[in-house]
Amino acid sequence: PLDNPRSHTPPWPSRVFLDSSLPTMASSSNSSTDLLVTLDTAERGADAEIVATIDALLKSDEPDAAAKAILIAFKRRNHDKSQAADGGPGEKRFLLTVISEMLGRGEVDKVERVLPLVPLYGSWRDLLVLAESLAGTSAEEQTEATKTVVKSIAALFAHQMQTDDDQMALDESFLPSAACKYAPHGRRHGGATAAPPTKRAAGGGGGVAKRPRSALGAEANKKKVSEAHTVAKLLGKAVASELNLDPCTQSAEYRKLRSRLNRRLTERGHLVEPLLCMKDAASIKFKQAPKGSLAKYKAAIMADEVAARRWAKAQNSSLAAVADLNDLGAAVVDWNDEKLEDDESLKFFAKRIEKAVETAKDAKAEIRKAAVDVLGQLQGTDDDVPQLTDSAVLPLVGAGGNKSLETRLLAAFLVLKAQGLTAFAIHDEVISVAADATFDTFVELVEASGAATREASPATLQRGATALLAHYRADALASTAAADEEKGDDEGKVQAKADSLPTGNPDILFLCSDFAPYATPAEGAELADAIQALQTDAGLRSLLVHRLRSVRTAAASDCEYRARSLRPLPAKSEVVVDLCICMDCTGSMGAWIDAAKTHLVAIIEELGRDIEVADIRVAFVAYRDFDDQDRKVIEPFASAKDVGRVVRCIRDQHASGGGDEPEDVISGVEGMRSLEWRGDVRMCLFVADACAHGYLPGKGAYQGHDDHPTGLCPDQKVCLPDLMHQFAHEDGVDLIMCQISNRTSKMEEMFKGVYAAADDKDPAAAELGPRGYGVLPMSSGASAFKEAILSCLSSSLLELIGNDTLTSGVQTFDGSTLSSLVSTMNSSLRESTHAVAERLRNAKEEAVAAAAAAAEEEEIAAIEAKIAAKEIAKLKEVEMADADADAEVEVEVEAEGAAAAQPEDD
Repeated sequence: PLDNPRSHTPPWPSRVFLDSSLPTMASSSNSSTDLLVTLDTAERGADAEIVATIDALLKSDEPDAAAKAILIAFKRRNHDKSQAADGGPGEKRFLLTVISEMLGRGEVDKVERVLPLVPLYGSWRDLLVLAESLAGTSAEEQTEATKTVVKSIAALFAHQMQTDDDQMALDESFLPSAACKYAPHGRRHGGATAAPPTKRAAGGGGGVAKRPRSALGAEANKKKVSEAHTVAKLLGKAVASELNLDPCTQSAEYRKLRSRLNRRLTERGHLVEPLLCMKDAASIKFKQAPKGSLAKYKAAIMADEVAARRWAKAQNSSLAAVADLNDLGAAVVDWNDEKLEDDESLKFFAKRIEKAVETAKDAKAEIRKAAVDVLGQLQGTDDDVPQLTDSAVLPLVGAGGNKSLETRLLAAFLVLKAQGLTAFAIHDEVISVAADATFDTFVELVEASGAATREASPATLQRGATALLAHYRADALASTAAADEEKGDDEGKVQAKADSLPTGNPDILFLCSDFAPYATPAEGAELADAIQALQTDAGLRSLLVHRLRSVRTAAASDCEYRARSLRPLPAKSEVVVDLCICMDCTGSMGAWIDAAKTHLVAIIEELGRDIEVADIRVAFVAYRDFDDQDRKVIEPFASAKDVGRVVRCIRDQHASGGGDEPEDVISGVEGMRSLEWRGDVRMCLFVADACAHGYLPGKGAYQGHDDHPTGLCPDQKVCLPDLMHQFAHEDGVDLIMCQISNRTSKMEEMFKGVYAAADDKDPAAAELGPRGYGVLPMSSGASAFKEAILSCLSSSLLELIGNDTLTSGVQTFDGSTLSSLVSTMNSSLRESTHAVAERLRNAKEEAVAAAAAAAEEEEIAAIEAKIAAKEIAKLKEVEMADADADAEVEVEVEAEGAAAAQPEDD
């Protein structure tokens, strides 16, 4: 933490704590733990899901929920620790989303305490973006909390720059931090509200190139740039005020301070952009410069021959200067590009492989260390605890899917290198690989085998896994025999044994592009039998299935659709999904009609493999405008096997008609209501670029022309909202609105209101929108129709239906990043370590509870004994008192007797 009044000592002392103290698996039954795991693995950009999870977490019984959520944010910001399946390292947006959300929920103290850590785990730019997002809100949204945090951020910038300036004055070799680079000021800044640059006109003067200026095109852009400059200026004044400069010369002194610090960074080659602007790329310090900046300006650097040579030299001499190999698909593209490069000094793929292997080994070492610690705690325990072993993970590459085959081969190559193995299987054939083989050799071996072209099935998977396991065991026996021949000192052997884990049955890591074993009951049963045979006969521990395919997240994260079912769902294998495509087929929709008829079959087939239900029935409804030919076309539902009938109907449609801007949407809804809806889940995909009659947005001249502004054509009597209400709540059909243009915005609001009518009591409706309705932006055009639709439907249906069928010994994973692959490789060891740790923790808790119960029983026994002693003593006192009373009575009786015996005096 920085030493200033607004900085506090953080409650977590080190990076190790951040990495090791958080749960990484959802194996606990504790709901708060599941929420933490959900937060840790939430998709990038899924802000609504993140906010909803934080809300549920804060309402749970989790102690210090806010602090743990912030810890997860820092963990995901840390470059190599993100567990999200859909992205790479360094999730700055996630960190800022969590901090902003915590601030909005009144956790000001915690936010202020973590602010000094933001530059340490992220960058000074993160602080700038946070300050801009808070200071850029409207005056009504500004609170004392936001003002306090903005002032704290300004104080951090001021303190760091002042410290850097003082140190620079004392030491000529001192290198300042990046605070000066991102410090807010006047008209130029690098935060979230920075305006997009425009290209510089050609033929500019020589010498120092000018920096790109903000775009000042349209009026809306001018306003945006003006607001951004205003925010940056206010923040700059706040930082200058914290520096305690003379008010008369404050602005000039602040500018000079930033200039001094930035000049030193530029002179030392740490700022890439200024050196490029000065046409001095050769002065960049490639070993120290930010890798993100180097990647961003790669084309400009490679255009400079000297700079390209120096960068190549830096990469060849230091792994730290080599770009990370994180996205495996992108890495394969780079590898193919490098094959065309004549200059060997500019080929770095081998270095990137080496770096990725080291990353995988480091991750495995961390988990092994934790496992060894847990194993040490098992000594002397007689409890029946789960087995804890460190076993090999053998890669088996699935055939088919040639588009992603090289990506799967790269994953297999990394798995081999990270473990020092020399064999893998592709399809049902085992291939031996030399220890020093390159990825090029690896691919050549696969191509020579011809195995990648064969058809896959559970039977071929079983054959390949059996052969690979046998090969691994033969190699293990040979290695053991060779090791026995070598003589070593006993102490070293004992130490090695103490630092190792027992070796158990290996896992098979099945690398594929698709895996849906329950497409048919027979196929699922065949796979279950194959896995059972592998575990019984071949000694398999588990089958880890990792699907490396394009992650369909962009469209899904933009669509807030949440599927619903208004009736109880049967078992997943018996679920029937009804999907109707309702499309505007007027003149402007030609590209979308073509996309539908081109991709519909593929969408249904892939959707079927993803969600694994009994059937997906498809129907099609086309509508145009009043008085148009083929005003309404209806193709009834067809099963997935007969979807070709629906495609033929779509092929018969041509983009035609549509006089005024709005179209006859009512006819389309009437057509959908006439269909025979029978599915357990019912969905409508509504594709249109124009609104219904009566729903033109805008006012006056900007509204456009509508021949039927009342919303009803001459032959219609029921208005669109009433029809939609019946469609949504009587027919029980969900609606996904494909947003092609903003001219449907008013109609979309009406649709949303109809579906929200049943969600009044749902607190998530305000944040996520009503269940059963969603808007899917189609800004990428008709070319992205398939991926956008498939992404939205697959993710929403999987969330609703879930998996109700499991095969013992099979675990499935997704992702095409190095981090996701490493996570899959270590899953068995990590989960077994977690299970043992949970058992030990429970045993300790039970022992503590038993000891406490025994102590309580002893205390109760002592109290009871004390009470009994008191009662006995009291009883004795009573008995003694009674005896004394009896004695007194006897004395009195004797006295009376003696008196009676004495003669009376005359």
